[in-house]
Amino acid sequence: MKIENLDKFLQELGRAPLLSADQELELLKAIREKGFECDEMEQLCQSDMRFVVALAAQYQNRGLTLEELITIGIEGMKKAALTCNLNGDVKFLHYAVSVMRQCLEDAIE
Repeated sequence: MKIENLDKFLQELGRAPLLSADQELELLKAIREKGFECDEMEQLCQSDMRFVVALAAQYQNRGLTLEELITIGIEGMKKAALTCNLNGDVKFLHYAVSVMRQCLEDAIE
């Protein structure tokens, strides 16, 4: 994902509705069936984008722009969506944060 206009992107950030646990699980199941580039992946990323931006902002001033960090965070979230345990008790975002942090740290190094 390429962010063309960061200011506009950040202004529109809060417009996507948050997901319930059941909605999130249904999206994750659909993503597993359809793969990386599907509408369900887009919906999941949009609903959790505030979290991605907040996490990416923690890695600023380490050599990458905020836009680059957000893009890396989104890729980490997508990776987490494909690899998380759907039968576990761990919430998706709890798992995704570790995957996104690893992606961000790898990119910075």
